[in-house]
Formats: sequence, structure tokens, C-alpha cells
Amino acid sequence: MNVILLATAFISLLAPAKAPITINLNIKDGDVLTGDKVLRATVNSQSVVSQVEFYVDTELRDSATSTPYEFHFDTLNETDGPLKLKFKAYNSDSQNAEKVISVVIDNGLSKGAAFHIEKGQNLLTDSKFSDAISEGRIALKIDPKSNPARVILARANLGLFQYDKAQKYADDATQQDPNDVSILSLKAVIDLQRAFRTLAKEGSDSTEILATIKEAQKNAVECSRKALDIEVDKLPAPTPENLISQADTMIRAERYSLAINTLRDAYEADQKNLKVANRLAFAQLRSGRLSDCLITLTKLRKYGQPDAYAYALLAVANTDAGNTEVVDDMMREALLADSENLGVRTAQAYIALKRNQTSVLAKLAVGLAKDEGQRPEVNYFLAAVSNSLLRYSDARKYFERAALAVPANSDIYVEQANTSLGLSQKGKLEQKDLDRLYENAKMMFETALIARPESSEAFSGLTVVNLLQKNPTEAIKNATAAIGANPNDAGAQYAYSAALQAMAAVNRAQASQYLSLAQQANLRAGKLDQKNLQGREIPNAIAVWRYLVGAGRRPVIAAPRD
Repeated sequence: MNVILLATAFISLLAPAKAPITINLNIKDGDVLTGDKVLRATVNSQSVVSQVEFYVDTELRDSATSTPYEFHFDTLNETDGPLKLKFKAYNSDSQNAEKVISVVIDNGLSKGAAFHIEKGQNLLTDSKFSDAISEGRIALKIDPKSNPARVILARANLGLFQYDKAQKYADDATQQDPNDVSILSLKAVIDLQRAFRTLAKEGSDSTEILATIKEAQKNAVECSRKALDIEVDKLPAPTPENLISQADTMIRAERYSLAINTLRDAYEADQKNLKVANRLAFAQLRSGRLSDCLITLTKLRKYGQPDAYAYALLAVANTDAGNTEVVDDMMREALLADSENLGVRTAQAYIALKRNQTSVLAKLAVGLAKDEGQRPEVNYFLAAVSNSLLRYSDARKYFERAALAVPANSDIYVEQANTSLGLSQKGKLEQKDLDRLYENAKMMFETALIARPESSEAFSGLTVVNLLQKNPTEAIKNATAAIGANPNDAGAQYAYSAALQAMAAVNRAQASQYLSLAQQANLRAGKLDQKNLQGREIPNAIAVWRYLVGAGRRPVIAAPRD
């Protein structure tokens, strides 16, 4: 027995000693640490590593049992100055080792919040989003009430596609100042990006997915709408000196009636004033007051000297009025005066779209994209031509660009809604697919109404959706709202006629009354658009939709710039 023990002891003495555990780190003695850091340990051991611990001074902060051995270390939770960090590793053979590093925490707290805010803003400009987050966090540490710091954090997280974090900081900033226009605009972009991300991930027809998109889109447009309204509502009383800038703010906010009321007296006092006349005519055109628009421009031609933009407006207004014989002449005058004017070029695009000249529109849209690719009107036309060419993924891309440029852009939501309705007419689809397309169209029309509550074209579009969903009661409600928004909108009267006829089909007791009202609405539509609707029968939903995306399409043209 003693011999065996001696032999065992002798063998153990001859066995090689196990190598010690070694720890390597991604930091070294003397490093200066700022912001949120990921500390990484690499452990060399002949046996399985069972655990690695991370200490700040003597306090255990974290541990890891599997690779990678990483520890998040937020230096903003520490006091600026020297600090010891310790890493301790254990293996399955009961070996352990530790490594202690002396570092310096320096977040520059003594430099003040303003210093870090300025630095963060510069980093955002250079798209260095992670570094900008570090500066924003430091500024917020110094001044917990700093909204500029929260805005940096929201924008930087948005740049990194961290939508939840971006929204949190934007929401916190809004709580500090509910009427900050820049923050409201930022919240709108964040919500739209969330909606678009949901669209991109859509893999089913789930109503939950659609609800998520709808809520995010609704929040985005409400924020944008509020921001625009605040800018308008805080305007001082108009004076001759600020009249044009005030009108431009109102037009940008799609507050066309207010712009008209603000400009009218100045126009009556001086009908030669190009800046006033162009803005007044544009607001009249966009609000559906076509006759007033033509009167304003006719007086300008009589008493003043129209410029390229005024002739472009005349071309668009006469297109909508059905005066086709003068449209090309007006457009020619506009091009001769200034062929590079954005209003002139978008007027050309609108007329091509209205005339269903897809190849002409495509050429014009490509040229516009090259020179003015971020303008919402340009992306509207790019989306429209893509839809015409059945390039729906491209259409969606341009829709997103237009919406992100101006979230409260009613035109692009109407266009996107009509895209869904157009898709519903392509071949034979299952009912579930039709339902999804109808609901998507409804969502887009409702979003357009948040952007512009008096949009008769959005109400008329909702009427079409209601009819396709076999809900004549809602159809009559929305068609009535369309007429209330613009009594002179032929499309609204046409949609109302279709809704009344649909109601007659389900309400036998009052069928004759509804049919009589439907006929009257149809006659009114014919009088308002004699060229395209006079003499037509009472329409169904698809006939109304075809009119709305064709001859009844509302004008889109860039607002005057000078």
C-alpha cells in the first residue's frame, strides 16, 4: 500500500504543471473612458472557463459565463477622475486569475451642457450618430432638463434605426415643451419611420400589422399638422412688409382659406402685384376655387405682367376647367419666360398626368428628380408615374420620400390610397386580399384628412372605399362631408350620387327618394364638369374612382418661391 502511494506521488511530481489563466482586455492602463463603453475580456485557460466577473473598484458590477465576455460600462454613472477596474476569471479546475486596470473617467462634465450640445450637433451633421449619442447623454447628465440634448439623442438614435429609443427621447422633449415645432416635426419623422419599417416587415394580412401602421402614421401626421398650425397661429398681424412671408407660411401649412383672406385686400389694392397675385391664385386653385383662380389670373394679365409661374398656373387652371384650347398656349408662354422654374416644370408634369401621357410624365419626372429630388411634389409625380407603369415598389419608395419631406402632405396619401384601389382592380383577388387593399386605402384617405381636414378628394375617396365595402351609410356620410368641404367639386357630387344609389338598393322603402336624390347629384356633377360628366349615368364605385384618378384629379404644382 505504501509503495502505491509513493508511486502516485512520484507520478504527480513528474506531471507538467497547469498553465495559469491569463486575461486580455480591450482597454489598458491609463486609458481615458467617456460615455457608454463595452469592455471585452479574452481569457486563455487550459480548462473550461466557468465565469468572468467585472468589478468597479471593489464592487461587483456584472458577470458572464459564456463568450464573448462583454460588460457594458456607463461611465456617466461614475465620478470623473481615476478609477480601478478589475476582471476576475475562474475555470473548471478551480483556478482563478484577476487583472486590474487603472483608467481615468473624463466625460467633460465641467465644460457645461452647451459645449456638449454643440459638439453633438456637429457630430449629427457628419452622421457620427454613436458619438453624438455620447455627447447628448453627457449634456443631459449635466442638465437633466435640456431639450436640445434630448433632440440630439432622438436624432442620433433615429440615424441608427433605434426607433424606440428615438421616440422615447422625442416624447420626453415634448413633455418639456409641447409646442416646440422642431420637436413635433422630429416626432413626425420618427413615427413615419416606424410605420414604414412595419410596412417593410409585413409578412401577412394581419389586422394587427395594419393597426400598428395606422397608429404610427396617424401620430406622425398629427404632430406635423400641429407644428404647421403653431407656426401659422404665432404669426403677427400682417403688414405690407411681412405679407408675402406670412402667406408662404400659410400655404406651406395648407391653410389656403386663411391665405386667401390674408392676400385678398392687398390684391384688390394692387392687381399688378405678381407676388400677391401668384400666391392668391395658387391658394384658390389648391382649395378648389377654380373660378376665383381664373379671375385672379385674368385680371393679372389685363392689368399687370404675368411671369412664368403665373402662366403655369393658368395652364393648370385651364386644364382643370376643361379649356383645352388655351392650355398649350399658356404652357408655351411659361416655358418661354423660364423653363427651369419649378412651378413651370411641375405644372408640365401635372398636365401630362391629367392627360394620361405616361411617357411624357416619366421624362419630366426623371428630370425633376435629378434637380429637385427631395421636393414632395416631385416625389408625388414619381410615385404617380411608377403606379402608372405598375412599378409599385418604386411608387412606395417615392411615397415614403414625399411623406418624410412633409409628413402632413395630403396629396401623397391620396395618391397612395388610390394605388391600393388600383391594385384591387388587377385580376381576380381573394376576398382577404381585397379587404386588405380596401383597409389600406381607407387608412391613407383618413391620414390625408388629418393632414388637411377640408380635403374633398380624401372624403370622396373614402366614399369609394365605403361603397366597395358595401357600407352605403358611411358612403353617404363621407360624400356629404366632401360636398361640405367643396360644394363645387364635381367628384364629390359624383361620389354622392353613387352613394345614394347604393342606399336605394338596400333601403327598398325609400328607394325612389334616394334614386331621385342620386339623379340630382349626378346632374350637378355634370354641370360642374360638363366635358367629362355631363350626360353620364349614375355611377358605381369604380366609375367614381376612375374619374377621381383621371379627369377629377386635384391639381398639384409647386408653390411660388419668390
